[in-house]
Amino acid sequence: MNGEVFRIEHTEAVTGIKNYSICITTYKYRFEKWLKPLVDTIKSFRPNIEVLIAINGENKQSFDEDYRKNILEYTSTKKNTFITMYPNYRGLCKLWNNLLINSTNHKVLLLNDDISITNVNFFDSLEKKIETEIRIFKINGSWSHAFMDRTFVDQLGWFDERYLSIGHEDDDFEWRFGKSTKGKNIPNVHLPNIVNHVDHDNCLIGMEKVMGKYAKFNLDFTFSQKYKVDDKNGENYGMVNRNLVCISPTPPLHMAESFYWNNRNKL
Repeated sequence: MNGEVFRIEHTEAVTGIKNYSICITTYKYRFEKWLKPLVDTIKSFRPNIEVLIAINGENKQSFDEDYRKNILEYTSTKKNTFITMYPNYRGLCKLWNNLLINSTNHKVLLLNDDISITNVNFFDSLEKKIETEIRIFKINGSWSHAFMDRTFVDQLGWFDERYLSIGHEDDDFEWRFGKSTKGKNIPNVHLPNIVNHVDHDNCLIGMEKVMGKYAKFNLDFTFSQKYKVDDKNGENYGMVNRNLVCISPTPPLHMAESFYWNNRNKL
């Protein structure tokens, strides 16, 4: 892949707006309880920042029309806020990749919706950190809130969209990160004034789950199709804590994005 994309300067966007975007995944059961308070807080602390929201459908259910109407009305009042709706349920990897692609900025803060930001100092601390050369990090040890530069994701390989639901996509990404960096872990940054509520109520309705919060499909895909446990020849990276051999690498995804980044100014 052309290395030039990973050296391009950040030239994004709208003058006066922070050079990173906030991307949130959500679904209908979280609207009043989590999404609205989170977006309200973000916009009170950073009114001009770009916010992108991926709104997932429910598995094997029609999209709720009242929810569609309510979330359109709510987000239409929020400056520089953009939504993408998925009429059918799609996996977290699909949502994450499309959020990264649709962002105006290369730098992105990925958030679950069941997050509270309790003080503006969170953003002050975050923005100091992202001005450094670090290109990806988890916040407080969790993928519920993580920062990444999408040019790095493009370089490593996008989130594997064969993970059709939720669970183990972060294990896969961390394993690939470890292999590509000869054993390093994704950095962890401690930031105060952010709370992860870890609310799994009404998640994955109609799906077989493991540990009450992850799709069994994703678990089975990980260890029956993508990886093989091999104590002798396998490699142990990231969070999974097993010696694995990758037998089905992540397929090439979104290969035209770097071309777009490097050529859009010629339009």
